Amino acid sequence: MRSRYAAFALGLGEYLVKTLAADHPDRALDEAALVRALSGAHERQRFLGLRIDEAWAEGDRGEVLFFARIFERGKDCSFTERSAFRREGGAWRYAGVA
Repeated sequence: MRSRYAAFALGLGEYLVKTLAADHPDRALDEAALVRALSGAHERQRFLGLRIDEAWAEGDRGEVLFFARIFERGKDCSFTERSAFRREGGAWRYAGVA
């Protein structure tokens, strides 16, 4: 979760796509367009902090409850989410909102 938050803050769209689970719905989109869209988030948003409130893993499945502090054009867009992750090929991948 921390690496994906940092990737959003730095505009690392390729990494964000690479860390999606194989069956994540965004995998059906044009990859180049998705990389461009994800890479541009840091240009309009300010990423001010990530707090991990809870995390667990059992076998190849896990969840992370986090609070992301984000501002866009001066507006607080911070949010809390419980994300699902799956281990695929030895690496954790973002599966979606749990």
